[in-house]
Amino acid sequence: MTLNKLAIELDETIRQTRQMVADLNDALTALLDSELSATQARLEATQRMLVGLQAQDRIEQRCSNINTVLYQMSKSEPAFDEAKSDEIWKSLSLDELSKPELSGVSAQVSNGDIDLF
Repeated sequence: MTLNKLAIELDETIRQTRQMVADLNDALTALLDSELSATQARLEATQRMLVGLQAQDRIEQRCSNINTVLYQMSKSEPAFDEAKSDEIWKSLSLDELSKPELSGVSAQVSNGDIDLF
């Protein structure tokens, strides 16, 4: 069952990564759209880039969680049981803001201005 949970987490990571790239691609498409004014194109592109970049923290947190589970599994006895697996998964947090060591934008203290990098 633990490997099934890992597979589900990896599938979701793949989905989120694809969505992040699609958002950034949409931003580039908006910038190249000759039917939009320069101001409209920049506004739409900026909004799409911000949405795409926000996904980075979620993806990083998800990968960190998967790494933690794999590490805990490797330290367990050969007879790794479901109760131990549930205990490890319950110890994880998907709240990237609670992890100050993350390198993503939302893990940094904001001064109120939007920071892209």
